[in-house]
Amino acid sequence: MFIDITRGVAALKSVWSLGSQACDAETATVCQGDNAPEFLDEAQTYITLGRHHSAAILAGDALESTLRKLCATHSVEVPSDSTLDNMNAELARMGIYDDHTEQRLSVASDLREKANCGLWSEVSKDDVETMIAEVRTFAAEYAAAL
Repeated sequence: MFIDITRGVAALKSVWSLGSQACDAETATVCQGDNAPEFLDEAQTYITLGRHHSAAILAGDALESTLRKLCATHSVEVPSDSTLDNMNAELARMGIYDDHTEQRLSVASDLREKANCGLWSEVSKDDVETMIAEVRTFAAEYAAAL
C-alpha cells in the first residue's frame, strides 16, 4: 500500500511541477524554468531507491521541460496541452534534430506515458535507466541551443 501511495504522490508531484497550464511557447521558459537537471537528479534518486516507475515520470518531465524550451528558443508555437510527441514531431519536422533523435525521444515519451498510466509491467528498471541516460544526453546536447 505504501508503494501505491508513493507512486501516486510522485505522479501528482510531476503534474504540479509542470507549472501553470496557461504556459505557451513564449512563456514556457518563465513557467518551466530549467527543471530538467533537477528532474533527472531526482529520477536517479528514485532509481536508487528502487522506485523506477516514479523515475520514469520524472525523466519524462525533464524531457518535456527541455522540449518546451527548445520550442520557445526556435519560435515553435506549442499549445499548453501539447504532448511530448507533438513537440518532438514538430521540432524534428523543422530540422532542429534528426529522425534518429526523434525516434529515441519517442521511446522515452512512450515509457513516461506507460508509467503515468500505471502500466507497471511495461516499465522495467533497465528501460528507465536507459531513458534517464537518453534524456540526460539529449538535454546536454541541446543545452547550447537553449
